[in-house]
Amino acid sequence: MFKKKYYNALIIGSNFGYNSHFKALKKINIFNIDISSPNIKNKNIKDKKIRKFSNYKDALKKNQYHIITCAVPPKIQEKIIKYIINKKIPVKYLFFEKLYSTDVKFLNRSFNYFIKKNILINLNFIFPKLTHWKTLVKLLKNENVKFVRYRWLFKQAFFTNLQKTWKIDPKKGGGLYFYYLIHLIYNLITLFKKIEILDLVKSCNNKYKLIDYLFIKLLCGKKIPCEIEISNNSINNIHQLKIGTKKNTIELISKSKNWTNKFMIRKNMKTNPKFDNKSSNERYMLTLRNIKELLNYNSTSEKQYLHKLSTIITSHKITKKISMKNERS
Repeated sequence: MFKKKYYNALIIGSNFGYNSHFKALKKINIFNIDISSPNIKNKNIKDKKIRKFSNYKDALKKNQYHIITCAVPPKIQEKIIKYIINKKIPVKYLFFEKLYSTDVKFLNRSFNYFIKKNILINLNFIFPKLTHWKTLVKLLKNENVKFVRYRWLFKQAFFTNLQKTWKIDPKKGGGLYFYYLIHLIYNLITLFKKIEILDLVKSCNNKYKLIDYLFIKLLCGKKIPCEIEISNNSINNIHQLKIGTKKNTIELISKSKNWTNKFMIRKNMKTNPKFDNKSSNERYMLTLRNIKELLNYNSTSEKQYLHKLSTIITSHKITKKISMKNERS
């Protein structure tokens, strides 16, 4: 981590950027923070110390930043990444939201550029930063895993209020594959390293012709049978990673409508107070843990850092492959 003095930070995006990235950076308490957004003047940003820019290019022309964070739709994020590369913007740390890009070739090229320029990067995959995730990993340490079932069922706000959002539009880097499924793919790769796609069933249960249900059969790790069931237009609400081992069944589960709240660990259908971790799982706290991880990469081995980048790249490749796969007849 940095020594205790103030560095310049730029947040691009004023919704999740302000509600999550800003809170995280402020918590670290070593940054002078600027925020850029086209509609920044309409935002209720009360912190008077924040400098506001309506165009990120103006901010980058006038100032030099140690860290730049992005909380914008993927297609806009791609433009920002290209600008940083083409203009050779001097920066030490870059922090992005997923999806990084729907273009896997661009992802590889830009990652190679950042590695060459010694610019450290991280993506805000939040679920492995849950306090309960560490407990799950510990419980699996000496287990012989036999099967994995991953379910994430919920109703995306669009199917209730019909308000247009990029988060539901695959052409803008949203939709069931790129905005939601990629989380589960990343989580499984984090646990099992490898994934092989076997079969896919997809369906559209809405009049807008949007894919809103997927059932995927996979092999994880050393040929472990795995099933993913995911829907963003379900009457149910559950996030459940169920792992069967030779001796036990271990679950990470939440039935909260909030993405990160009320997770618990169950072992053989039983909860145990020692599995509970009272640390906060608020979204900005998970963002904070990912930003701290980024800032600590200087003290991380190159092998560990490149492994993290490989996990990010692989999750994008597999998600893209699934999105292009034809349904089983």
